[in-house]
Amino acid sequence: MAPGMDRSKFSEIFPSLSGIEELSSGGYKTVYKAVHPSHGDVVLKIIKPSQDNLELCERIKREIRSSEIVKSEHIPRIFDSCVTGDDFWIIEERIDGKTLREVLKTGKRFSLAEIYSFLATILSIIIKAEQVKIVHRDIKPENIIIGTDGKLWLIDFGIARHLDLNSLTNSNAPFAPCTVGYASAEQFRNRKRDIDSRTDLFAIGVVAYEMASGENFYIKDARDAFQVIRKIERDPLPAIKITGDPQYLLANFIKTIGDNRISRRPSSAQEALDILRSIRTTLTF
Repeated sequence: MAPGMDRSKFSEIFPSLSGIEELSSGGYKTVYKAVHPSHGDVVLKIIKPSQDNLELCERIKREIRSSEIVKSEHIPRIFDSCVTGDDFWIIEERIDGKTLREVLKTGKRFSLAEIYSFLATILSIIIKAEQVKIVHRDIKPENIIIGTDGKLWLIDFGIARHLDLNSLTNSNAPFAPCTVGYASAEQFRNRKRDIDSRTDLFAIGVVAYEMASGENFYIKDARDAFQVIRKIERDPLPAIKITGDPQYLLANFIKTIGDNRISRRPSSAQEALDILRSIRTTLTF
């Protein structure tokens, strides 16, 4: 359990929850599954950052804020959150399913219909984030859940950039928080003035390419993270053949949103979705 959280006090702190069972624990976070009388199956997250880590405390607060103000049915709802002593705790909607990473590890190659649906859904989520000036900054297979009913979910706004708030990353830092292989050059190089929804478009393009090919174009054959970074800065994402895309319009769309040059990407998630919809009639589902 999270350091400092006495399990015997659970019934006192969370009187409405039953069937509390630990799912995972690591670092400063412990995650439990539980049942809520009104919300059904939920996840209880107990987070205990070190007292002197003010940046992490603020990131936790912003993660909660992101999930509350980005109004999308594809983001798990937060039902309650609070601070108890030094602990943050969050009760949120529990999603049954597998991460996209888990599915990719089975060797599955996604069909044109599945890739198109993924793109349309994830872009609709980013449009909602765009409207409240939030950039997710960590779109990757580990943060995408495919529910048992096939519904797609985007999770983990832990390093999201709130464009209407001061940045938490030191402007002089050579690198910003990111996942190497999915982060754009403007993100990992900490070019703050360039960060907007186009940063998320890059990651979406990389993920879509991986769904079609089974591999991350930038990570494959790389010896280390620095080689991945150099490849992202040097090589544009290539087009990939997708069955049912005879004119390569979907392939080129993925290549465009995932272009390593920010100026070549659509100006917004809304523009990207409009382009995607415009090519739908050329595709064979």
